[in-house]
Amino acid sequence: MNEPDIGHMKAEAYKEFEAGNFKRAAEVLIAVESRIGSYDALSNDIAVAHFKKGDFEAAIGKFQEASELQALASKLIIDNLIEVMKDSKAVAMQSERLPEEEVARQLSRTFCPLCGSADKGFQALPEFYRKHAAEHGFKHFGRGEMTAHETYTCIGCGASDRERLYAYWVSSVLCRQELSRKAKVMHFAPEPGFSRWMESIGFTDYQTADFAMGGVDHQVDLMSLPFSTNSVDFFVCSHVLEHVIDDRKAIAELFRILRPGCISLLMVPIISGLDEIDEGPEESRESERWRRFGQGDHVRLYNRESFVSRVRGAGFEVSLLDVSYFGAATYQSLGLKKESVLYVVKKPEMSNV
Repeated sequence: MNEPDIGHMKAEAYKEFEAGNFKRAAEVLIAVESRIGSYDALSNDIAVAHFKKGDFEAAIGKFQEASELQALASKLIIDNLIEVMKDSKAVAMQSERLPEEEVARQLSRTFCPLCGSADKGFQALPEFYRKHAAEHGFKHFGRGEMTAHETYTCIGCGASDRERLYAYWVSSVLCRQELSRKAKVMHFAPEPGFSRWMESIGFTDYQTADFAMGGVDHQVDLMSLPFSTNSVDFFVCSHVLEHVIDDRKAIAELFRILRPGCISLLMVPIISGLDEIDEGPEESRESERWRRFGQGDHVRLYNRESFVSRVRGAGFEVSLLDVSYFGAATYQSLGLKKESVLYVVKKPEMSNV
């Protein structure tokens, strides 16, 4: 098959994609791949088509393949870019599009793993938070690692940026068989959208827990959990520790209940550039909590180094997964800040607790 035929097939695939015929688009792109072989952009396009037609496992496999191909090609790309930049005439003819925008280009400009919506876009953080920060003198507003102010919630389902990253990562570890749907899962302070998604993807033992929230399976104090040692295979504890009087006790309890060798998600609001943790669990004035911690029901403000130190101090191994792990295209598609970091903890296999 000659080159014009390949071009025609690609055009047909993208036309089918735009029409919402994702299965057909995937079939045509796979046919192209069989003719000319794999390369990173083509594998990525096939992965996105799989995602849109609901074939999660095939999509993750292709995303992994695209990432590996991109890594293999990265040195050549950089060498070529240096040569091009040396040529002043070539530089003068550069497009106004920024290089990172080209790298991040995908079939979908935005994607939400929770509701599957593509190109619906995201909504900004409610102005309420900005106003309250200004009114109470919270000086760290906008310096959080995770919260993307301009692309905070999914227009399709309302999922926050961090929920979209959680769902993307959980999907990937399920596909890599690093997590089983038969795992005993405990979700603390469950976010409604992410909780519904976790239930929908087929975990056979998914449970929820919180101190005051109604409708959960367990009413618990995170500093004294009623669960047996080594009884949980996976937990999600997101933006909870900043509410707890003694977070060291809470982290120790999470370590105790997790089965050795298992991974989990442990997230808190992290402020970039903060020298140390600012905490005041004894502070009862809501206005002062707003000023110091950015929210009326928070009792501390974390920086990265001290948070990781406390978590490791309890015995956990900690992995920080950032844009270099997930890729710029994924961050753009999910509507994440480039500073966003996912904190994955693991209880060592040989733990005595």
